[in-house]
Amino acid sequence: MNIAILGFGTVGQGVYRILDERRAVLEEQSGEKIFVRKILVRDTQKKRGDFSTGLLPLTESFNDILADESIDVVFEVMSDKAKGIEYSRQLLAQSKHVISANKAAIAAAFFELQDTAEKAGVHLRFEASVAGGIPLIDPLSKIRHLNAVTGLRGIINGSTNYILSELSNERPHKEVMSEAKTLGVLEEDPTDDVEGYDARRKIAILAAIVLAQEIEGKNIPTIGITGLAEEDFLWAKSENRTLKLIASLAQDDSSYQLSVLPTALTASNPLAGVGGVKNQIQMTGDTIGSLAFYGSGGGMYPTAHALWADYLEVIGSKPAYYYKGSSKKEDLSLSREAEFYLRNPEEGLVTVKKISVKDALAFRNQGFVTIELE
Repeated sequence: MNIAILGFGTVGQGVYRILDERRAVLEEQSGEKIFVRKILVRDTQKKRGDFSTGLLPLTESFNDILADESIDVVFEVMSDKAKGIEYSRQLLAQSKHVISANKAAIAAAFFELQDTAEKAGVHLRFEASVAGGIPLIDPLSKIRHLNAVTGLRGIINGSTNYILSELSNERPHKEVMSEAKTLGVLEEDPTDDVEGYDARRKIAILAAIVLAQEIEGKNIPTIGITGLAEEDFLWAKSENRTLKLIASLAQDDSSYQLSVLPTALTASNPLAGVGGVKNQIQMTGDTIGSLAFYGSGGGMYPTAHALWADYLEVIGSKPAYYYKGSSKKEDLSLSREAEFYLRNPEEGLVTVKKISVKDALAFRNQGFVTIELE
């Protein structure tokens, strides 16, 4: 079995390390030896931790992988949306199985890539694209056939959860942000995480699975955590609440509502106790009732673990695909009403009122700190 890896950052190195550490078991399951034929990188001369680059099959040419007919499975662990979509499309069309952790690419071209994979009769797997090491997408793919999934919500970005957990302990903001970058919890450019874009992509993927229809990420009401300040955490503490970034999907027979919002949770909510980089997703189905999925939402080994779990599905099962439904539900995300905490930074005034999500976004655009109450 010949494999290739697109990208050799934290996750790509995790894929390589797990193969080294679990080679005997993985090859026993495969029924054959596993060889890493190529690893796509931007710069073959760049130092890569304790790896000896001279011993790695590095290449700067995607065509080296695409044209290699001996390569059966490709792990796509880049962060580039456009390249992720285009490379995955070409690999699938060449009858190579693709296992992806690229949430931006999967969210933006969900059904397009499904169609390409089906035409070629190959696997497109992406368990690692949402909630890192937590087995979520594979169970959800089965649960959706046996249930009307009426609700799905939770913490699906470990970086912001770490930041919010530390700020809730009254630590200085600059200190927490610096520490998060040093620990590798946060990228040097943290925009995708702190503005809520990463969580938005993940909930878009989950929504596409549950709703069986195209989801435009830009239409999901999203507020990140950048505006939160010490006084907001002190207020939450005085109310016995905890601030978390919550991604949410709710649906009924004719409509759905999506959002990614800072939320002040009561102490009785299980999500309030999810600390550090951990993720937790709560799901409600009409047959199964309530379920919760908890674990490490990212990092080298948890994410690489999910990728190799998908590999075992590739070698042990027939490909399965997601299809669009025969009808589309109406998007009522902006009309959903809830109580919101609104703080005017200029005047220092705090109000709590019941408003629509659309109005909440308008307040945020006017500079208000905007937090949903639950």
